[in-house]
Amino acid sequence: MSKLTWFDTHCHLQDRSFTEDRVQTFQRAKEAGVKYILLSTSYLEDSREAAEIALQNENVYCSMGFHPHDAKRWNANSAQKLKKLYQKTEIQAKKAGRANPIVAVGEMGLDYYRDLSPRNVQKQVFREQLLLAYELQLPVIIHEREAFQDSYEILRRAYEQGFLQKEAGVAHCFSGSWESAQLIMALGFVIGLDGPVTYKNAKRPKDIARRIPLDKLLLETDAPYLTPEPKRGRRNESAYLPYIGQEIAALRSEDLQVIAEQTTANGKRVFNIK
Repeated sequence: MSKLTWFDTHCHLQDRSFTEDRVQTFQRAKEAGVKYILLSTSYLEDSREAAEIALQNENVYCSMGFHPHDAKRWNANSAQKLKKLYQKTEIQAKKAGRANPIVAVGEMGLDYYRDLSPRNVQKQVFREQLLLAYELQLPVIIHEREAFQDSYEILRRAYEQGFLQKEAGVAHCFSGSWESAQLIMALGFVIGLDGPVTYKNAKRPKDIARRIPLDKLLLETDAPYLTPEPKRGRRNESAYLPYIGQEIAALRSEDLQVIAEQTTANGKRVFNIK
């Protein structure tokens, strides 16, 4: 598998659980063929840390944004602070001779499973981040859990108002039905599948893996969470991404190289990585 090239389009290697071995984590990912990594973020300081890490590591990118769990941290100045972070990072990247590593806004959305932020706050912060992404012409990373209808309605309105990019972004760690996936893809989104697709009883992710057009699929680890089989029980990391690719290749009766090449190309396309 190490001869293949992979893109982990959603992980949290800026998480404290990687403080002691982050350098080694990146090295293990590289040895596993994971050439590209995107750090997804949850609040302002998390976004700043991810941007700093991305600037220091080749082929590492990041988002910036507020997870629905952290929507309660949002205030009247948050959008402006994120915009300033984007602009500052762009200047730093140019000095280093590379493109801005901040390539998306998010992860944003709605989470009615844990309800760690009030639902009306989640919705408002979701809408404001969609407007920020439109202003910066960036795709978005969507988190949705047990809130599909409300999430879809917000995205549908944004689509109808012209606030989404042609490559709108990704429905991260998608666990909905095939019918729901079709609705989301019609708005310009691709679907992200993670470790759960390798779990024995994960019927919906497996169904989507079999049916989705390959150009609409991204692979994610969501590390340090959602560790795939056969590493389940350990802290997840980007080096485990090929296990997800293997499972999807088996479900589709497709060559593993095809899965690696197409999903990597999809990630680069969606996040405008040259």
